Amino acid sequence: MSRYTLKINDQDYSAEVKEITAERALIEIDGTDYTVDLVEFGRRPIAPKVQAKEAPAGAPATAPRPQSTTPRAMTDGTVSAPLPGMVLQLKVKEGDTVSAGQIVLTMEAMKMENQITAPHTGTVKKIFAGEGDNVGEGDPLVEISRPEMTTL
Repeated sequence: MSRYTLKINDQDYSAEVKEITAERALIEIDGTDYTVDLVEFGRRPIAPKVQAKEAPAGAPATAPRPQSTTPRAMTDGTVSAPLPGMVLQLKVKEGDTVSAGQIVLTMEAMKMENQITAPHTGTVKKIFAGEGDNVGEGDPLVEISRPEMTTL
């Protein structure tokens, strides 16, 4: 996804954001994976139940490796920005039912309009970005929950 150089206590670290959802990010720092709880994403606070975890002075704390290499964005229904840009128009609101392939928002990126579509049929659970918001690559835009499974 995105690569960064971080400076923590005057020491440089190479970091790569591997996965990101509305609540957590998987970040590789100098070859070690860390799961990070997000307290604030851009200018929007995340649910108040999430708490920041402090790393000990000098280096990031070791976190357990994720059990799956499948990106959470693919499994939890979060639609992420494919590239940096600005949200031009929301086509859905929370609670709306959407079909796979339905346009959920339009964003402008690199002077082109991009239609962002629902990856599956479901209900719009949460909208993370509003019209006029600038978003980065991988930023969560909309969360779509899958319909409940039933048995006959």
